[in-house]
Parts: sequence; structure tokens; C-alpha cells
Amino acid sequence: MNYAVILAGGVGSRFWPFSRELEPKQFIKIIGQHSLLQATIQRLKGLVDPSCTYIITNKIYFYEVKAQVAKFKIPDKNIILEPQGKNTAPAVGLCAKLINKFDQDAVLLVLPSDHYIKKVGNFKKTLKKAIVCAKNNLLVTLGIKPVAASTGYGYIRVGAKKNGYCQVKAFLEKPDLNKAGRYFKDKRFYWNSGMFIWKASVFLEEVKKYLPGLYSNLQLINSVDDIAGVWPRIEAISVDYGIMEHSKRIGLIPADFYWTDLGSWEALSEIFPKDKGGNIVSGNVLNLDSQGVCVFSRGNRLVSTIGIKNAIIADTPDALLVCDRDQTQDVKKLVGLMKTLNRKERLVHLTERRPWGSFTVLQQGMGFKIKLIEITPHKRLSLQRHKDRAEHWVVVSGIAKVVSGRKTSLVHSNQSIYIPRGKKHRLENSTNQPLRIVEVQTGNYLGEDDIERFDDDFKR
Repeated sequence: MNYAVILAGGVGSRFWPFSRELEPKQFIKIIGQHSLLQATIQRLKGLVDPSCTYIITNKIYFYEVKAQVAKFKIPDKNIILEPQGKNTAPAVGLCAKLINKFDQDAVLLVLPSDHYIKKVGNFKKTLKKAIVCAKNNLLVTLGIKPVAASTGYGYIRVGAKKNGYCQVKAFLEKPDLNKAGRYFKDKRFYWNSGMFIWKASVFLEEVKKYLPGLYSNLQLINSVDDIAGVWPRIEAISVDYGIMEHSKRIGLIPADFYWTDLGSWEALSEIFPKDKGGNIVSGNVLNLDSQGVCVFSRGNRLVSTIGIKNAIIADTPDALLVCDRDQTQDVKKLVGLMKTLNRKERLVHLTERRPWGSFTVLQQGMGFKIKLIEITPHKRLSLQRHKDRAEHWVVVSGIAKVVSGRKTSLVHSNQSIYIPRGKKHRLENSTNQPLRIVEVQTGNYLGEDDIERFDDDFKR
């Protein structure tokens, strides 16, 4: 049986400010009507059954993943949660161990959730070729023929062609520009796509051989209930470093489709159409006499450029990035600096998603905060109280079911209700329509951690 193992735990730091640590790029609609995760699942239609599709992600993303995969009828039990990110080898090893327990002939299609692929028919044909090779006990990777001397990808050097695949001679780290130029001119080199196909049992054999410590820890995991106790002992390492650089049973199948891993803003700029000046604009943008400029705007405000050259501009309601197109890989360094400075902008957008919906901070000042709260149909917030703040709710649209102390009431559009400081309360949308509320908080402290929960549907 074929199984998909979709890796969806990355933070997408090179895609800041659109991607944030608590809302990374795989959950965002970047191009088309689906998020990158949803597009990854959609591409597997007819090749892997939803019941055989597994998503491995960080535990903080569980409700986001659950909401995004619901339309594909993927069971909740197929969402495998890592307590902490440990890179790809432990993540893939964990899924291989769990699946191999009930299907020792399982073939795993290991796919990142943040790729953009065109010619889906060719993609499926390539996967079918890879599955045939994997059944012959090979670790199969898909190689991308370079179209430029890129320093943003790892490379694979191949040898002779054999039985529908190329023998792999070496996995190589991301090169400097000089090496990338040599690799680009040499037909033996491919970009490392990070897509792998192999039997779960064969992969576990290679883990046992080259990562014995990881293998020993995986043997202690017989169900998802065992993960939390074992995971802290596991060392972080990638599949490439831990297995692929050492294994002697690797085959590469060249990809016959357009691919980009959307690993940087420059990668995204390759997808969108350009005007005569080589410019790309997306959103509310006006451009005058600029060349080679890519402007991506997700806010309502107008973004204008005059005489700018070779730049990436990414605008959101709370953060603006202006970057030379030759330095887009350094956005990760910028996010690292924000982490050092404890900047909130690396973590969340102004609109923060929650399992029950979302909220947007509209304005904040001394002693007050104003939010727009949106609650998904048939969802509710926790039963809670606040020590330091009171709240005044005005219903904009929909009907709010409000618990305040021992009283439960329905608050309709254009009506309001006041929740005093220290009173237990709960907000619920029990209708089939979205509920939108303007919340005015007042108090000496308005941090999100001023919440004492008594009951919560999401076990926070």
C-alpha cells in the first residue's frame, strides 16, 4: 500500500513577513485557492487514499492542520504531533515506525508541504516510477534539473543510469556561487527536491545502520501515546545528513515537472508574470519607472515604488520587508535577529488565528485594547476569567451566546454586553453563520496571558 507522509512542521522563516512562526507558509494561500499544504494533498488524489495520508507537524499546529485537511477526509489520528521540531530524520522515522507496525510492505511518499508544482499529471507519473523503484528496496529521491546557478538548494551528483533511475554518487550542501555555477553547467548535478519514496521497512533498516541512537529511541514508540516521553531524548538531524549522505542504496529519478520549494522571496518571484520592466506586483500597488521589482502586498494600504531596482517588497498590516533580490536567503537571519530582540512580529500577524476562529488587534493604547473577534460557526471560546481586565462586546454580525457568571444570554447584531473583571464568562457561536464582535478591553494589564481557563474544548 502507498502512504503519503507530509512534512508540515517548518516555520518558513525565509518567507517573513507573510510567514510567521505561529502561521507558517505551508498554511497560507500563496497562489491559487488552496494553502500550500492543501495543494500538496490535492496533488495526491487518485494516488494515495486519504486514509493513508499522514501529516506530521508540531503540536502547536494541530488545530490549524485539522481545519485545513477536514475537506480531504483525513482522519485526526493521521495527524502525528511532534512535541518539538527535531528536523526531518526523526519525523520521517517516527511515521515509518508507526506505519510499518501494521503494514510491513508500506511504501512511503515523503513530501514537504511547502512546494509549488505545475504539470501535476507528470508529477504523478514520476511518483509512480519512484514507487516501482522503491519496491525494489531502494531509497528513491526526485531530482530537479537546475535552471540557474542557485545557492539556495542542496545538490545531488549522479552516476550511471540504471533500470529507470540514476545512481546517486553524492549529496552536496548548498554551495557558494562559484560552486553553484560549476554544478549548473555539469549535467550530472540535480537540485535536491527533498521528496523521497521508500519502503518504511527499508528506511528503518538504514536508520538502524547510520543513526543507531534514533533507531533505539524509535523502538520505544509503539503508539502516539509514547511520543512525548521519548521525544526529548532524540537528537535533531535531517534525512540528508543522517541517511542520504551515507546510504549505498539510493536512486534518483529526474523530475519531469515544474518545481520550486518556495524557500525564499526570490523563488516566489519566479512564479508570477512580469511586466516589460521585469516587475511583479500583487496587491494594491502602483509602480513608476522601477525595474526588476517584486511587490507583494497583503494590506489595504497603497504601496508605491519610484525608480527602485532589483528589490523585493513584502507588505503586511504590521510589518514591511524591503530586500535586495540577491539577498533574499538572508531573511532567515533577520528573523533570527527578531527572535533575539523578542519581537512579536516574528511570531504572529495582527490577525491571530485560534482553534475557534481569529482576532485582530485594531488599536491599543494606555489602559485599553480594541479587537475584532471572528468566531467560526459552532465553535466557542473557553470558560474563563481575567484578573486584570474588563471586556465590553459589541456584536457586529451574527448572534453571540454569552455566559456571564450564572447567566446565559443571546446578544444580537447592534447589541452589546459588559463582562466585569474577575467574572467567569464564555463566548459561543451556536449558529451556522460567522460571528463578528468588536471587543473593547480596559484595565491595567491587557496581555493575552491574563486568562484563567476552567473549561476548554481545545484542551489548552
